[in-house]
Amino acid sequence: MILRDVHSTLTAKHLLFELLKERRPEQSISHKGMPTWEEHVAFVRSRPYEHWYLIEADGYFRGAVYLTRQREVGVAIFEGCRGQHYAEDAVAELMRLHPGRFLANINPANEASIALFRKLSFVGPIQITLEKP
Repeated sequence: MILRDVHSTLTAKHLLFELLKERRPEQSISHKGMPTWEEHVAFVRSRPYEHWYLIEADGYFRGAVYLTRQREVGVAIFEGCRGQHYAEDAVAELMRLHPGRFLANINPANEASIALFRKLSFVGPIQITLEKP
């Protein structure tokens, strides 16, 4: 498994957009809807994360992982690649490359992500965030 920098990969914008199309409501706490292509491109170009990688394994891109400036980890795996340890391996590699304290903000309904981060020795919860729509 290799982490490829999003901003150095020609097809990254397209791959990330396809990954967004697969996102289910319980997989996110910050995104309520699908962005337009133009919104997506602007977001990627804004370099919103300190480190942002595509996950490559066996010659194929399997998903993406990022680390925010606040040290929050995010990971998304293409639907057909889930359950094959790509997320676990990618987050572990991200933490190896950028050692320090890490946070994971997870939708409480996303049981798979909660289990993943607990397996990687994340503890908590350390806060509860409430929303008034």
